[in-house]
Amino acid sequence: MSKAPEFSYTPEQVKDLCETAIKDLESGLTDLVNIPGPQRNFKNTMLAFENAVSGFGGTVQVPIFLAYVSDNEDLRKAGQEMELRISRYSVDLFTREDIFNALSEYAAKGEKLEAVEARLLERSLLDFKRNGLGLEPRKKNKVKKLKKELIGLELDFSKNLREVNDVLEVSEEELEGLPEDFKARLKKSEGGKYLVTMNYPDYIPFMDNAENGGARRRLGEMFNNRCSPVNIELMEKAIALRRKSAKLLGYPSYAEYVLDNRMAGNSENVISFLERTWARLKKKGRKELRARLKLKGGEDKVLNAWESRYYNNQLKKTKYAIDHEKIKEYFPLETVINGMFGVFGEVLGARFDPAQLPAWHKDVRAYEVKNADGSIAAYFYFDLFPRDGKYKHAACFGLRHGRVLEDGSYELPAAAIVANFPPPSGGSPALLTFDDVVTLFHEFGHVTHNIFTKAKYGKFSGTSVSRDFVEVPSKMLENWAYCPEVLRRISGHFKAPSEKLPEKIIKKLIAAKNMDSGLGNLRQLFFSLLDMRYHTARGKVDTTKLYEKLMKKISLIPMSPGTHPQASFGHLMGGYEAGYYSYLWSEVIAADLFGVFEASGVMNPETGAKYRELILAPGRSYDEAGQVEKFLGRPSTEDAFLKSIGAA
Repeated sequence: MSKAPEFSYTPEQVKDLCETAIKDLESGLTDLVNIPGPQRNFKNTMLAFENAVSGFGGTVQVPIFLAYVSDNEDLRKAGQEMELRISRYSVDLFTREDIFNALSEYAAKGEKLEAVEARLLERSLLDFKRNGLGLEPRKKNKVKKLKKELIGLELDFSKNLREVNDVLEVSEEELEGLPEDFKARLKKSEGGKYLVTMNYPDYIPFMDNAENGGARRRLGEMFNNRCSPVNIELMEKAIALRRKSAKLLGYPSYAEYVLDNRMAGNSENVISFLERTWARLKKKGRKELRARLKLKGGEDKVLNAWESRYYNNQLKKTKYAIDHEKIKEYFPLETVINGMFGVFGEVLGARFDPAQLPAWHKDVRAYEVKNADGSIAAYFYFDLFPRDGKYKHAACFGLRHGRVLEDGSYELPAAAIVANFPPPSGGSPALLTFDDVVTLFHEFGHVTHNIFTKAKYGKFSGTSVSRDFVEVPSKMLENWAYCPEVLRRISGHFKAPSEKLPEKIIKKLIAAKNMDSGLGNLRQLFFSLLDMRYHTARGKVDTTKLYEKLMKKISLIPMSPGTHPQASFGHLMGGYEAGYYSYLWSEVIAADLFGVFEASGVMNPETGAKYRELILAPGRSYDEAGQVEKFLGRPSTEDAFLKSIGAA
């Protein structure tokens, strides 16, 4: 059984490890390339390549992760440099003629392979072809150069966002509407004013609750101008380089290049899906907008960007009498975590036992994930509170892929949730808003994909699925946050733990789930269509102009004048370019899958076992649409999704 990962690296060790890992991989690849053609077989060619690449990934995964979470600035810098070096080296690796020729030489033998092995060979060859192999040398080298340049732009964009430390100074009066524990944890300026940061635990409660519209407007403008103009330049340059590389590879646009390797297949399918959904959501969105404008009052018929969260929250408080600041008293972090482990442990047949494992920071909690028979299935970590230099959002990081090792044993997977929930303050424990609970369930969905993998090969392990399938397990688990029996199990007032979330509040939370599903999903559609327009454009893209035009048309809420929200739209520079539609696409599939649980009982362990076996365990070992069809007994449709958001 493989031990838990280690995290105790020095900056020097990370630098050395980078060189050693590349050297070791090169040595293995030289052996593979030098095998005489007639002696090639699956084991010494395809499997040797897969083992070498997965082993290499396993060596560098944790040091790169430390760039996002370490409290040592030098170590973060070393991890960042490693990430850039390894990303660029990977471009070199998958543009090498000698390896491509070795794999092609083996493929030409036409050996009969099992389904998963045949898929491994086909996908590995496709990776090379998508990097220009098979093109004439001049074009291939151009593609390689563009890919390396893009990696640098993407990492700079992300680094700029991580290092944002802008603050808005506000007076005591401008904090009207915010709870005491929020004020208690804000730092103060020398002049005695309160400092509101751009971090989510500050930004979201402020935009939801601050009664002073002027202060909200100022914070909204500052937040939506983060890293402008530097990141706009990076994004527009990246869009142009992506278009150029796609053309060299024979695709009419970058979107077609990306979608050729996704469930959706092409941009026509994606745009048709988005426009079809938009048509069915517009009516609900307009109705919701009218309700918010009525609450706002006055003659103004526009709901501004800095007003939308506030009036949404006011509507929750009036129409549904939901006070989210009050509700969070029932969601102390420890109670939620223990309840969540209990719920998903029961559904998926597992236990999450706290364990003394190596970690990267004193605040990190570590767990052994155990199967029903007590055997260890995986390792899991929580890193939940903000600190300087740490990744600013909530995300699941895969720390190690599950896979069969060369000696036949199974490498146990490991994953972490890195989040920025409000820490304990003013004598209160850490309390989660209901939105935080949903976020936690979402990220835990990604964790289940990573830790319950049974994939034979690292290439297919856990979340290594089509990008438009990767959000299915995370969207899937969000559904449990709206089940009455689950809410009872994960709640307990921080002053009286046996006092569960009151039934009337549970009813209201569930009723309120769809109070903004029209506007919320129109916002997702806006981001998705914006992304598609950026990446199907034939010429230079003015990202600000297009953002402004589409935001008003699709989301029904105009962009604030003088802001540049795309400068902090990290998804389009971090793996979701020409793929943002994946969130909605995945949500449609997840709603369909959850329907099976609803029919059999949301805590049904038999349905859970089937879900674990057919959706989580394979990773990308099989065709995702085929696995979904097996689970449902039919192809997936949009009906369950539209019904679930009240737009059927």
